Amino acid sequence: MAVKLRLTAFFTALTLGCAPVSAQTSLPDLGDASAATLSEPQERTIGNRIMREVRVDPAYVDDPEIADYISSLGSRLLGAAEGPTRRDIDFFVVLDDTINAFALVGGHIGVHSGLLQLTQNESELAAVVGHEIAHVLQKHQARMAAGMGRSQLTSLAAMALAILAARASNQGGQVTEAAIAAGSAWQIQNMIDYTREHEREADRIGFTLLDRAGFDARGASAIFERMLRANRLNEYKGAPAYLRTHPLNTERIAEMQNRLERVPSKLVPDSFEYRLTKAKLRAMYGPASEAVTAFRTILADRTVVRPREDVYGLALALYRTRDFDGAWKTLEPLRQAPSHPAFELLAAQVRAGQGRHEDAIAIYNAALKTSPGYRGLVHGYLDELLQAGHPREAIADLEQRLRTTSDDFRLYELQARAYEAAGRRLSQHRAQAEALYRKGNLAGAVEQLEIAVRSRGNDFYEASSAESRLRELRFQLENERAAEKALKIS
Repeated sequence: MAVKLRLTAFFTALTLGCAPVSAQTSLPDLGDASAATLSEPQERTIGNRIMREVRVDPAYVDDPEIADYISSLGSRLLGAAEGPTRRDIDFFVVLDDTINAFALVGGHIGVHSGLLQLTQNESELAAVVGHEIAHVLQKHQARMAAGMGRSQLTSLAAMALAILAARASNQGGQVTEAAIAAGSAWQIQNMIDYTREHEREADRIGFTLLDRAGFDARGASAIFERMLRANRLNEYKGAPAYLRTHPLNTERIAEMQNRLERVPSKLVPDSFEYRLTKAKLRAMYGPASEAVTAFRTILADRTVVRPREDVYGLALALYRTRDFDGAWKTLEPLRQAPSHPAFELLAAQVRAGQGRHEDAIAIYNAALKTSPGYRGLVHGYLDELLQAGHPREAIADLEQRLRTTSDDFRLYELQARAYEAAGRRLSQHRAQAEALYRKGNLAGAVEQLEIAVRSRGNDFYEASSAESRLRELRFQLENERAAEKALKIS
């Protein structure tokens, strides 16, 4: 069952489908009152607590290529922001066929796969993401809390967790409704009404970011008009439910179109990564046989020019059906120089599927020479080393990489697997602790370090280092629990 994160947007009251304003609009100064009501550490506490639940859900898309694309798009938009409102934001994709995107307290923005597939060009997607960035930059959660009072602020945190807790239940809708019903009707109506003011502000800021980042501002008009049309015709699954909590009307569309008249028209081509991401989502999720049929149908109509992303999608779908020979034959024409690292990654995976592990490793080595920072290749190469029985090579590679790249939790998970294969138990649990720490699970990290310290081994230096790290993370965990207790988050 897909995560019902669209309901989390009800908690954050960050409505989307709406109209931008002039590109000349500057980011407004919020002043000190908002920050005093909900400080950045408090925002992080609530946001991190929610994200710990999100990251372990099967619908959280933990694919490095998809994650890196949405992060790069978000960073491009965020780079267009100016002044004191700029901040770090975490972008991610959720596997859910409903049309939605949402912002969470603490600087987290999620995009549903259904929204990605709905968009017809990259500027449309950027318009949605830019709008959500505006909600975060303008600290709308804190501003809402300022009008609601401290006691209601703590109940909001609990409500968010209750909504997320319902994600895996077949009765999720009923549980969620019960969680919302825990608040009074006037309180929830007040949240929605206040959000409409936020929406107008997010319209202005989102449009500014979209234009400054070099996208076609008309993408906003196109995507929001399509959402409104979908609501009328029930054209897309989930659209009516989305628009009940994300109000969109013709007046806001009209305002957007009026402002667009002052912006010069420009043709902005889609990035290949955007097209590739859409194809990968279509090929990777849902029944593989249906994906094969869908891509073959698309390509049957393209007798002259076959879009590379659709050929790639067919090869990926064939790989999922374990038709490795068919996948290789389909993919091979795409690998003519210059090849894309995504094609090389799939080629290596196909060779591994055929049992040709050394050939797969050779493909990875060649591809990493030209694309050393491509995370999909890095992860695939290290995983293949372990699958092929080369843990020592994986350990040596990881130790070098982690000297310069320390924020990728997947590298630590791979390191833990490598140490386990090499029989280094203390190192294994230390690496697993670092992976959990980077996923926001401090309690789990502490538990792994406790296991590491108990196992000790013969390496005095490593045992001492583990004990030191354990003391550090225990201190952080105490502070986190104190913060959650103050906010009444259980």
